Amino acid sequence: MKKRFLPFLMALSLIFPTFSAFGEETVPENTTTTTSSPSVTAETAVLMDAASGEILYDKNADQKMFPASITKLMTILLALEHGELTDEITFSHNAVYDIEPGSAHIAIQEGETLTLEQVLRAIILRSANEASNGVAEYVDGSVEEFAKHMTARAKELGAKNTNFVNANGLHDENHYTTAYDMALIAKELLTHEEYRNMMSERYYEIQPTNKQTEIRYLHGQHQMLNPNAIYYYEDATGGKTGFTSEALNTLVTYAERDGMELIAVVMKCNGADHYTDTAALFDYGFANYESVKLISAADHTATVKVTEPYRDKPVERGTITVSPAADVYHTLPKGTDASAVNVEMDIPKSIEAPVTAGQTVGTMKITLNGETLKTVDLVSKDAIDVLSDAEKEELDASALTGKLKKAGIVIGILLVIFIIILCITRFIGYQNYKKRQARRRRRAAAMQEYEMQNNRQEHHGYRHRRDRNNANKRRKPTRRNR
Repeated sequence: MKKRFLPFLMALSLIFPTFSAFGEETVPENTTTTTSSPSVTAETAVLMDAASGEILYDKNADQKMFPASITKLMTILLALEHGELTDEITFSHNAVYDIEPGSAHIAIQEGETLTLEQVLRAIILRSANEASNGVAEYVDGSVEEFAKHMTARAKELGAKNTNFVNANGLHDENHYTTAYDMALIAKELLTHEEYRNMMSERYYEIQPTNKQTEIRYLHGQHQMLNPNAIYYYEDATGGKTGFTSEALNTLVTYAERDGMELIAVVMKCNGADHYTDTAALFDYGFANYESVKLISAADHTATVKVTEPYRDKPVERGTITVSPAADVYHTLPKGTDASAVNVEMDIPKSIEAPVTAGQTVGTMKITLNGETLKTVDLVSKDAIDVLSDAEKEELDASALTGKLKKAGIVIGILLVIFIIILCITRFIGYQNYKKRQARRRRRAAAMQEYEMQNNRQEHHGYRHRRDRNNANKRRKPTRRNR
């Protein structure tokens, strides 16, 4: 097919706006919309605020349903989470031929190599089933393993009633989900800028490949994105269609107006009801609600100390900054005064390493007029690892040095105490010595006095005896006197 046929194809799309060469959807009919409470004929439906995740409308949103090709939104999500748009995918025999005859495809050949970006465009615009199989094998090696991956990832997002068994949504009794679970998946896709850049496009060309010499011209099937279609919705920005005879029409659509972004999911619709129901949901949401930024993440931060136990002691590892992962939005009825929002942060004073960026550390409760609007996780903006071997060695060396210092201080204190005690002892000894010397001197003086007294007494007695003797001699009669 040459480029000169492009105007002819575009003309066909204008004449038959719902025509699908690949059997993706049924032919829609005229529709009307309403701005009052929505009248929805779909068996299940949900309207979600894409920013806050708030549910604005719910009709059997948790009822298990066959999704058909809106399944591919999860396939796209895992592809973006595990690959780069420039990655190449070479299609196997199973990827190409393991699809139902007559189901949606873009005639990819066995052994043909396409980039991941080309494959995703084929899924978004033409709902190509073999392209979805190629993504499954590219991410997880097989469709079976990829399906398990899809289900596990859906549960991580909060899906409770979803089980995928293939990557494309072809009918299987065990392949089911809900309107609410699909809204969660669609909401997560919006976090990928690559998807936002692709979801609104209505046309793409795949250049010749190693197996295809001609350009593939891909036209989008979502009629709410086509300005020339009767179901065009001016605020619609993207989405995914789906149809099987068991699931009937299913549809996921994004729309944005005045800064408010909504996600509408409708399942098991007849005829063009998937478009009319979706338009009614959007009209209802935009007319009655507005998405309000409750808080800015940058304005609500806190620091938390990080420690790590080592040798039975906590080692300080630094501090981390915690805050909400993003600005916090909430859907409120139009005209609600949100100026009285109150915020309560619940965070620990310290946590143990390791800490990873994005790790939940605490919570924030947001209330308005006494009513709790949201409880938001507070996450770490920083990462702190556990102690390395070098750091442990440094700590051990520092601890040893500290112990040696403490030992030196203790020894120094003991030495000072010893010197003081020695000085006191010497002082007391000297005082005692002085007292003993004084006592000796007193005893010596006393002895000397005593001896002197004795000497005086002895001398006095000698003189007394001498005088007595002399007196006796004088009294002794002589022979003559006798």
